[in-house]
Amino acid sequence: MAKSKRGLASADEETRKRVGQKGGKAKHRLRGLQAASPETRQRVARMGGKA
Repeated sequence: MAKSKRGLASADEETRKRVGQKGGKAKHRLRGLQAASPETRQRVARMGGKA
């Protein structure tokens, strides 16, 4: 059984080059609290992470 290509391996040549030039830094790397605004981070910190 052949392995299916996933992620960047399944992208076309142009996309692989474009992503490679950016160093693989995509917006989706910021997730959760680190992607939140400073106000939201402060609010969550004040509530002990239960916001």
